[in-house]
Amino acid sequence: LQTMIREGFNLSYKDKENLPPLSPTNYWDPRNADKHNVSLTRPSHDGWGIGKIVLMFSDDFLTKTYQLPWWKEFEQALQPALDVLKQSYSCSRSSSSSSHDEDDNKCNSNADTTHRRVFVVRALLASLPPGVTIPVHNDSGEWVKTTHRVHVPILVNDPSKILFRVGPAPHLLQRIDCTPGHVFEINNQAKHAVSNCEVEGSNHHRVHLILDYVVDTTPIGTRTPYDPIVLEPGEKLVQTRRSIDRLRDMAQRPTPSYVILGAQKAGTTSLYDYINQHPWVVKARRRETHCLDWRWNEQLKTDKGRLAYCQKFFFTEQLKKRPSCLTGDSTPSYLLDSKRVIPRLKSVFPWDMKFFVMMRDPVRRAGSHYAMVTSMEGTPAQLEVRGKEWREKSLWEVVQQELSKMDECGLIPYWNIQDGIVDQDIFNRFAGSSQEDEAWNKYLNRHVPLNTGSYGLLTRGMYAVQLRPWFRAFSRDQFLCLRLESMKYDGVPAIMQLVWDHLDLPNHPVHDESAKNTREYQSMDPQVESYLQRFFQPHNRTLASVLEDDSKEWRDPWPYAEVSRRV
Repeated sequence: LQTMIREGFNLSYKDKENLPPLSPTNYWDPRNADKHNVSLTRPSHDGWGIGKIVLMFSDDFLTKTYQLPWWKEFEQALQPALDVLKQSYSCSRSSSSSSHDEDDNKCNSNADTTHRRVFVVRALLASLPPGVTIPVHNDSGEWVKTTHRVHVPILVNDPSKILFRVGPAPHLLQRIDCTPGHVFEINNQAKHAVSNCEVEGSNHHRVHLILDYVVDTTPIGTRTPYDPIVLEPGEKLVQTRRSIDRLRDMAQRPTPSYVILGAQKAGTTSLYDYINQHPWVVKARRRETHCLDWRWNEQLKTDKGRLAYCQKFFFTEQLKKRPSCLTGDSTPSYLLDSKRVIPRLKSVFPWDMKFFVMMRDPVRRAGSHYAMVTSMEGTPAQLEVRGKEWREKSLWEVVQQELSKMDECGLIPYWNIQDGIVDQDIFNRFAGSSQEDEAWNKYLNRHVPLNTGSYGLLTRGMYAVQLRPWFRAFSRDQFLCLRLESMKYDGVPAIMQLVWDHLDLPNHPVHDESAKNTREYQSMDPQVESYLQRFFQPHNRTLASVLEDDSKEWRDPWPYAEVSRRV
């Protein structure tokens, strides 16, 4: 290995305009790597002038591992180290073990066992110039939690001049001997730093072999993310901080890949923010594009033209070169406005879009909606979008107005507006019927305007009715329906695991779990609250059948105490 890498290891390749003479046997020269291997960027290390020979590399989530062409040339020289790794885990792993230490102590156990395989997911040689320090840091990324890190000093002029330190905190760092051939494993989640203390300007670069490996128990013959994708000489990669893709795979994900349909005031802003904390997700140019409702361009008559227009709300061209990355929209007015939006969405975005529907206790949702559109806080543009229709009305007056509109369309034959009582038999016959569909379409045609946010106080909380046309138009597996309350009771991480799975993204922690776009508003009058609970309760209880989910969460998602008081 020393013989293979000695040529050119102590030269500088940082200045691309002033490179040393090209030698075909110099593995360190980026021109050779670009032609005979595959060029790969390591921004911090490249900035420090650290030379590299990359043989194996993975993305930060270990979803893909790439074997670079030079791996085959170096494999024989690396084999002794690889053999040691494999031998270290050659004993079987007890299925009842609770830790790696316990596994190691039970190599001879008679319990049911699973074969343990070692996969190298990153392998490279790094040449640290004299006078250069990699400061105290800890590696980040999902890959760090799974991998083991091994260093092997290869070329070191004077080990006493190499200060390699590792520890749990900056003041607890311990020095590690860097004599060539001294193999050591470190926890690179811990703090570590390295300095080449040779005189700056000398030729005494330090070269380490760095190996990252995982131990996997997947049955032999089953493909894993660690089985390498073999790259061709000169192949081009596209990198972000957390992703690596082959250029040949560009434009793999459609733009947009997901839409948060609604409901308004049910946590859609928070969900959109959490999704965009993933390194593989790119925000739209604006959160609520409205490209399918009030920003729809009536002048465009072809699907191609409409697609080009709608994709201007996203970083479409940039995403074509980032196959792992995706983007999406959050326009919570879409859920209610299904008659207008569904045909447009199907024609403009004719792919298997992923949809999210956030739901919240509809009584609390209505109170929040009313508080938002009647608030005088905000920019002139925000106040205009909210509308003026409800500003001079009490919440109760708005409720009565909305009920009158629904009654006019034949949408609530089961509800006695004056007494605030539901006829459950009529509701059971009407819910999901053709008569309800007809009344719903009449309501959407008459009472879903585009020039104000002051509409749909109650219908936006009638989730089952809103979902039915969406479920008829698209496959159920395209939807993930969530309760806002679950984020509180189950925790944001648990809910986001469902979200990542739905988007086919690797798990990523949400670092800022705070609720977004919240406001303080007056508590609701108890009599109005009781009236609305009686109205919404039968609608809430139909959600399980509409969602085809009979879990406890949806059988009665917002249980109300039995109430009988009239307004």
